[in-house]
Amino acid sequence: MVSFDVQSLFTCLPIEDCISIVTRKLEDNNMPTEYAVLLKHYLISGYLLWKEEFYMQVDGVAMGSPVSPVVADIFMEDFEEKALLTAPLNPRFYKRYVDDTFIILPSDKVTAFLNHLNAIKPKIQFTMELEANNTLAFLDVLVIRNPDNTIGHTVYRKNTHTDRYLNGESHHHPSQLATVGKSLFQRARGICDKKHLAAELQHVEQVLQDNKLRVPRLRHSDRVKPAIVERVPAVLPYVRGVTDKVGYILKRASINTYFKPLKKIGQFLPSVKCHIPLQDAGVYKLDCECGLSYIGQTKRSSKTRVKEHIADVKHRRIGKSAVCEHVQDRPRHYIRFDRPQILAKEHRFLPRMIREAIEIKKTS
Repeated sequence: MVSFDVQSLFTCLPIEDCISIVTRKLEDNNMPTEYAVLLKHYLISGYLLWKEEFYMQVDGVAMGSPVSPVVADIFMEDFEEKALLTAPLNPRFYKRYVDDTFIILPSDKVTAFLNHLNAIKPKIQFTMELEANNTLAFLDVLVIRNPDNTIGHTVYRKNTHTDRYLNGESHHHPSQLATVGKSLFQRARGICDKKHLAAELQHVEQVLQDNKLRVPRLRHSDRVKPAIVERVPAVLPYVRGVTDKVGYILKRASINTYFKPLKKIGQFLPSVKCHIPLQDAGVYKLDCECGLSYIGQTKRSSKTRVKEHIADVKHRRIGKSAVCEHVQDRPRHYIRFDRPQILAKEHRFLPRMIREAIEIKKTS
């Protein structure tokens, strides 16, 4: 048993090849090829902001985009067709999930098969993991080779897995807490074979108890729920004693209600990805509404230095700050402490002093 994994599939996908494959499949299925034109426009319009500069992504697809997994799967489907047709040896068993592939083939042919895969597309390179102690982890499944050469399977957990989940005493709606146990039991039944199922269910039960969660009553039942009319569910922020009562009222009207945690202030006021570099040493500028400006340098962060200016003005430390002196002489003037400008980032002392002198000269 061996698994093959593509290194950084999304960022290494050749866009032109993806467009060609999609176009061909559209033609083969008598579908409009204009979809491929729209897809090309989408894939070549990827931009990002880094250190106040815009860059265009010339290859690969964007992480997190809903289109990326579809394009990646279409590309890998075409890739594996070519790989299996030209392979020096056909595997006894072959299954793929996006960029992870599980294969059974003779151990002395593994390296040759890996070299064959890596030779098809220079940008698409695979790594492999061989079975150890008759076991091999594939996605969240631990595949086990039994002594009689049959295959067993159970839930796979990394060595760093801590079995920590939502605590039963945390401020979450009871339905959210109950979902933890239901999902763990459902995963156990869906992955484990009969030989390993009992041990996994026992482990899940212990984990739920350790996290102070209630063990579902019907954990050993596969009862099929009767078909119901689909209704648009209601999603409400959870406030104990308030929205759970609303959910009870909606439930009587056969409307499913789902609860989510309340948003924090930071979620209402998100910051841009490209931050003003106030954490660096360098040369900075403070503007006054009168048109004059103060230019200074600091070996610490500019943010810290601006806070010191604010404190000097507040406590009227005229001798320590030219900014404070300016405000004291002109009490109605307003210094824009909220909008400091970073003129240069420089950690070295002498270049920083020279840059400060240059900036002062430019404004004089």
